[in-house]
Formats: sequence, C-alpha cells, structure tokens
Amino acid sequence: MSFDIFPLHIFPQGSLSSSIITTVWVGVFVIAYFNLRLGWVLSGLVVPGYVVPLLILNPWSAAVIILESIVTYFIVWLFSEYLSRWGPWCNFFGRDRFLAIVLASVLVRIIFDAWLLPMIGEFVVNRYHLQFDYRNQLHSFGLIIIALIANQFWKTGLLRGLIPLFTALGITYVIVRFGLMELTNFSISNLGYVYEDLAVSILSAPKAYIILIVTAFVASRMNLHYSWDFNGILIPALLALQWYQPYKILTSFLEAFIILFIAHLVLASPLFKSITMEGARKLLLFFNISFIYKIALGYFLLWYMPTVKITDYYAFGYLLSTLMAIKMYDKQIAIRMTRNILQISLTGVALASVLGFAMTMIPSFWYPTLSTQNQTIAEVKSFPQTELMKLIHQDRIFFIPRAYPQ
Repeated sequence: MSFDIFPLHIFPQGSLSSSIITTVWVGVFVIAYFNLRLGWVLSGLVVPGYVVPLLILNPWSAAVIILESIVTYFIVWLFSEYLSRWGPWCNFFGRDRFLAIVLASVLVRIIFDAWLLPMIGEFVVNRYHLQFDYRNQLHSFGLIIIALIANQFWKTGLLRGLIPLFTALGITYVIVRFGLMELTNFSISNLGYVYEDLAVSILSAPKAYIILIVTAFVASRMNLHYSWDFNGILIPALLALQWYQPYKILTSFLEAFIILFIAHLVLASPLFKSITMEGARKLLLFFNISFIYKIALGYFLLWYMPTVKITDYYAFGYLLSTLMAIKMYDKQIAIRMTRNILQISLTGVALASVLGFAMTMIPSFWYPTLSTQNQTIAEVKSFPQTELMKLIHQDRIFFIPRAYPQ
C-alpha cells in the first residue's frame, strides 16, 4: 500500500502557488547560504528568484537582462573610474553610484529594447529565414532588476561577480524546477509576467520610470544632507509608484509593522537570546516571518473571503516590507522612518508629475502646427489592416488585468 502525498499543497491558490514571491524566497535562502559559508556579497537578493522563472518560460529575456546588466555596469564604470580623471566629477560612491546605475540601466533598456535588439532580430530573421518571435522575446523585464545585477557586479568586479550570479541562478533553478514544481503545488504556468504591466516594456511605462528616478534622486539627497536612511533609496522610490493606489502603501506598512512586532517577540525568546542574529541570519528571519505571514493571510482570505483578490492584501514588491522592518528594528525608528518614507515618496510623485507634464509640452513646442489629433490619426493610418492581430499580440499586456503585485 503506497501513500502518494505529493504534490504537497503548501501554498495558497491564487497567490503564492504561482507567484514570484515564492521563487524570491528560495533565491534569498541561496544567497544567504553562500554569504554565510563563503563570504559572498549579500546583494541582489531578488535577482535569482526573479530571473529563474524567466529561464524556464523565456530564456531569451533572461539572457537579455544579464547582457543589459553587463552593459550598464561598463557604462557606469567608464564614467566613474576612467572619464572622471578628465571630467569635472569624481568617482561615484554609495547612493550616488547606485543612482547612476539606475539612470544608466534606463538608458540601456531604451536603446536595447526599443531599437538595437529589434533591429538585430529583424536582420537575423530575414537573413536566415528563421521562425523567431524576436519582438516578444528579445527584451528585458523589471523596473530595477538590471540595476540590481549591475550593482552586484560593482561590489566584486564583473568577472568575479559572474560566478556568484550564475551559481545562485543555477541552484535556485534546480530547487524551483525539480523541487517546488515537482513536490509542491507551486506552478509557473500562470505567471507569464503578463501582470507586470510596469515591468514588461520600458516604452509603455515612462511615467513609472520618471517617478522612480526622481524619487530615488530626492531620497539620495535627503540621505546625504540629513542622513535619512531607508535601507536603500529604492524603498521610497518604489512606494512612490503606489500613490495612485494608496491601499498598497497601507498594506506595505501594515505588513512591515507586523513583521517588526513578531521579530521582536522571536528575538526576545530564550531560544534566540544566545544566537547572534546579524547580516544574512537576520534577513532570513525577517523574510521568513514575512513569507509565513503571507501564507497565513492567503489561506485566511481563501477560506473566509474567497471572492477577493488575495494579492491585493500583500505588501508591494518582494522584499520591500522586510527591508523596512529590518531598518526599523536596527534603528528603533519605526514612526520616524514611516514619516520619512511617506514624505519622500509623496514629494517624488509631485515633482515627477510636474516634470512629466512639462515633458508632454515638448512635441507641441517643436511642432506647433501639428495637433495631437492629427498626429494620432496619422499614426493609426500608418499600420496596414492586415497587421491588426499582430499589433494586438504585441500589446497584449495592456488588455490583461494585473493579477499579482510586482
């Protein structure tokens, strides 16, 4: 008599059973292990868990992400370490360096995704008569994933940084593909990344990038002048994207406070009083609390509120609430940090909105005789009717509602 217990139904359906949060959870374990055992840098925490599903679903996009990360690293290195010898600026350091990496990653995505890769793909397909959907495969994903990988290279150098990157990706891939997908109810068949409308095409989300860059700049200035620390300038920048749906900001801070409260209780227990909980160990503890909270909340909503979308009640992002809780615990500044983040993110949104509105006036400034209506009609007429289905397929992201948070 045999007992078939697999797959184990661990993750709640409609949320963690098909969410990148689960793969990020695995990736954080992998990075923390090598940090504790081999001293590898504790950086790029979401990278393995974010890229591995792409390796399974769309390997070309994963390759493009790594390629654009390398190009981003070289651009910032060139300006910081080489051109600074003759330029009026000095070497990039700290928050300024990471802000430069974010700016360079946006520039690289614009050039590669909007121009260079489609041109190369079209040439290869026409030259060698291949059947390859280069428009939907030769592009990157993610608002900040390229910047995170490039920043990871900076800490070790490119050649030495490739070894930890590919090792973490390989081990995370094995665990997800042959562990989670075979032994549990986790599946990536419904991921498809169609829910990340802010992350799929850089040309379809200019507002998001303006808000991200402006808020990150404001956060870096506040850190420089007033020593405001948020555990990274991207935390207020990412939260700034959510001011158009404020409930996500509320759920993010609520989750951070719950993690902080439970972590206080756990670390005050006799079991942990004699254990040093710093660095990767503390990160794992706080993120595991966050993940267990998401599992419990997912099952609670699934049982008692089955009609709601579970992920609406999760914090925004993958590690954002965990990183906020860690900084609140370390500095004992929960209320002050909450106020600072809200202040910076709201200021960033206001400045970015003004800047974005000003940028919309540029076309009418250069072409005052061309009305927006005529321009739109001209653009519509430029597409043959036979390409309608092709255009719909390329822009399918705009027709599919979001299912999960980024």
